[in-house]
Amino acid sequence: MASASRGRLLSFVLLFLFTWPSSQQGTDTLTTDNSVVTNPPLTNAPTDPPVVVTSQAPLPTTAVPTDATELPENTDLGPCICDLTVNGCDVNCCCDPDCTTDDRNTFSECIEDTNVVDERLCIQSDIIFLENTPETVDTSNPSLFCIVTDNFEERNYYTIPQTVETVERFEELTDQYGDTSYAAPPYQNETYADFYKSGDAIYTIYESLSLGVVGLPAPLHTSECEDGNPASYLYNEGTECVRRISNLQDQCQGDPALSALSYYTGFKIVTTPSFLQDFSPPDPRLVNMTETPTVRPTPTTDPNTTNIPIPTTFPDNDSLYDSLELLEITVREPVLCESTLGVHIPCNFDGGDVPTPEYNSTSGICEYILKEVNYYITHNGTNGIMDAEVQLVLGSHSMDGLSLTQFFSTSFIKFDEVDVFERSGNPGYVIGEPLMAGNLVQLAEPDGIIKKSIELGNDRNNWLTIVKGTADGTCVTDADSRTPVTFGEDVRSGCTIRVSYENVSNICEFIQASALNALTGQMPEYVAMFGNSAVEVVGDWVPIIVDDLLGLPSSPSSGTCINMVMALHIEVLYANVGSLANPQAKVIGVRYNYAEGKILKYHCSGAYCQVGADSLTQSFEVASSVGFVETSDYPEAVLAERPSFDSKLPNDFFYPFTFGSSTRLQLDVRLLYVLICCYVVVYVQSWDIRL
Repeated sequence: MASASRGRLLSFVLLFLFTWPSSQQGTDTLTTDNSVVTNPPLTNAPTDPPVVVTSQAPLPTTAVPTDATELPENTDLGPCICDLTVNGCDVNCCCDPDCTTDDRNTFSECIEDTNVVDERLCIQSDIIFLENTPETVDTSNPSLFCIVTDNFEERNYYTIPQTVETVERFEELTDQYGDTSYAAPPYQNETYADFYKSGDAIYTIYESLSLGVVGLPAPLHTSECEDGNPASYLYNEGTECVRRISNLQDQCQGDPALSALSYYTGFKIVTTPSFLQDFSPPDPRLVNMTETPTVRPTPTTDPNTTNIPIPTTFPDNDSLYDSLELLEITVREPVLCESTLGVHIPCNFDGGDVPTPEYNSTSGICEYILKEVNYYITHNGTNGIMDAEVQLVLGSHSMDGLSLTQFFSTSFIKFDEVDVFERSGNPGYVIGEPLMAGNLVQLAEPDGIIKKSIELGNDRNNWLTIVKGTADGTCVTDADSRTPVTFGEDVRSGCTIRVSYENVSNICEFIQASALNALTGQMPEYVAMFGNSAVEVVGDWVPIIVDDLLGLPSSPSSGTCINMVMALHIEVLYANVGSLANPQAKVIGVRYNYAEGKILKYHCSGAYCQVGADSLTQSFEVASSVGFVETSDYPEAVLAERPSFDSKLPNDFFYPFTFGSSTRLQLDVRLLYVLICCYVVVYVQSWDIRL
């Protein structure tokens, strides 16, 4: 067997030597160093001179002028995305450069996200992906070994517990393993800080010296208003809820929640909670109670002294209620009244006083009922509240059993902030913020240069809008009462146009003009790419693409209009840019896409189309919709090609089977004959042994 193995080895060596080239023309040969030498062709043909490639500077070109802001690649574009207010401090945004140290002291937290992107980040070894299989993984002692035989199976089972029969043992186990209780926590005396912080309730003092908070009624478990919900300091909030009206005549003048006076009279705002540190409020009492409230003395806080109530002298009600630390809420003029179409107009009350609700027994309508309450609170950081105003909207209600919808909001204004502008993102758009849209204007400078910019409206809710219906469903013609288009929120809104049979065929063009006016409103020309695009940089605004209307409306027969455009779809294309860990939304295109023209036909049903029904009206819907389409181009992983390995062997690697110079190897034929003879001898001997 050993001889056979040796014979096979010699056979392999001989086969390798015979296949080794002794000479090549124009090919690479092995060298003794780490380089490859190319032999020139063994011909007399002239060779071309070597081509020398040199790098040259590119020819100068004229750059295409553009006003658009260039975005750097592979860069996080949103280092402080919570800074949404120009020249104003954003609440709990610690990276906002407009916030002073005094402002940051009023913050309860920092809401900016810190995104650390590092490709060298490793996944922790104890992270396990679980699936719905019976196998389990134990990582308590990670190593290269695993358990094959378990000779201590008891550790896989619970011990049998003993029944608890005594209170002492019960408490011992609950103290050791913990306990969950839904009992109310023990009462503790409320403490008051030196100043308000974001999210704190805003304290109020009533005329009865009872302590309260500024309320912001909101729906909690149902859509009904919960008056115990407090307004949060520095947080701009808005809530909408309903009031159940079961008996309008009694509730109109008897329910304080329906009166505007309940939300700004009978109490004052505590400008700073430090005012309450030396004041212990009495038990809650109604404002209209005539008896003098009993003031509870402040208990001592010395741990070495027994808590014995000590009479404390407080100023009388009038002097305490007139303290400079308490602030009245003033009414912002004008007080608005809501019309039957849902439009807000000035009320113009005689004498300027806000009336209480009044029930008209003849018409069965409750007038001057409260519809909206908007608080505007001016603050100065840790120095507290400096001013408070309320904007009121009144209306009428005319039916028992019909719910009344009310709206409440709070807005906080910094005392020393001027020219404040609220962005829709920094830089990328924030979901729920309105799209910035405006028109292109050109202004001539004194030196004759024409300067272009975008004219942006003051009301951010009127930048880009869609149609909105009134209380009875008809289209709103007021530009300030339309629905704003907010980023990332697909929405559909509609209203109705009412026409009679005699007008359907006669005023088709007028109906079409009314529908287009409701659909487009004050249509802007440009939309900002980012939520913080500057109006001076026109290149950062994309023009709105408006489709052409195909054909004109006409009336081929009585009671019919054809080719009527009654719907509009606004398409917004956007893409995320910047870091994958902190994407910033950029709008790249906006299109007004009108629906195809349809037929408006007067339908005969019931009393319609009967004798004398020419003046009866029918409703035709006008609808607008908004859709956002993401077109982000995500990066793809690029892998390098597999490396190639060049085999470079020394010249004497196959010695003594070859000989030659360092650049060319040749086979020694004499040695080859000797090897063949040896192979034959060994092969014959191995054959004899087998026999």
